[in-house]
Amino acid sequence: MKLKENVLIFSDLDGSALASTHEFSEFTKNVVKKVYDKNYYFIPVTARCTKDTFEQQSIYLELDKLGGIAAANNGTHIYDFKKNNWIRKEYISKDTLKQIFNITYGKIGKYKVHFIADDAYFVYGPGENSFYWSEIMKIDYKVIDSFEEIDKEINHITVVLEKEPSQESIELFYKNFAIISNELDIIKYTDRVYELAIKGIHKGSVVKEVLNYLGLDQSNTTTFGFGDSFNDFELAQEVDNFIAMENGLKELKEKASFITKTNDENGVANYIIENIL
Repeated sequence: MKLKENVLIFSDLDGSALASTHEFSEFTKNVVKKVYDKNYYFIPVTARCTKDTFEQQSIYLELDKLGGIAAANNGTHIYDFKKNNWIRKEYISKDTLKQIFNITYGKIGKYKVHFIADDAYFVYGPGENSFYWSEIMKIDYKVIDSFEEIDKEINHITVVLEKEPSQESIELFYKNFAIISNELDIIKYTDRVYELAIKGIHKGSVVKEVLNYLGLDQSNTTTFGFGDSFNDFELAQEVDNFIAMENGLKELKEKASFITKTNDENGVANYIIENIL
């Protein structure tokens, strides 16, 4: 493959660059260093929260020392460690949060909602999966009973419908949430799980934002993307070369230009070594 002068590598973390243990292998860490030694960029693009992405995952990869870039919350926050400044930092408005709270509060079983801040989850009732991820990311987990208890800025929201929702329930969900459509996009993960994201922000928008920030474009830059799950489809659409993980979704693999080994076999790092460096 003939590469252009500049190379940007955007990679999902969980299920992709991270092993199933939620840790980076030493091999992956060494490959990331080689990427920066070549004056290329390896840019984590993850759904993980702000604190975890920039204070933990990026530090494990030594992006702070390498002068790297990373993106959290599927793109609401993008940080440049080289210049120590935010490329993007956005939050959902208080009015929209209040609307969502009023629609969903008291309806556990119909709607399970996670309001995600930079360093905390706010939930109506304890949930096994959300609590698990708060523990993995080492952030606060707060069960709330009123809107006023959401005392931090929120960057994105997940809504989980009832188990095996009917078509009628799905249609009602879209109808109920139409009032926030001016500010937020509804991104479908499954028939049950949805993300409410600031309009136009997703992993694909990170590619455009970083290229613009660095003063690069398609004429002088080759872009790569790695991913495995629902929130990687937009990334796949925006990069020149999208590489799906062997452990990824079938639908995502169908859109990929290449399928690499699983996340537990250093699939991301192996592809970089064999095809980019």
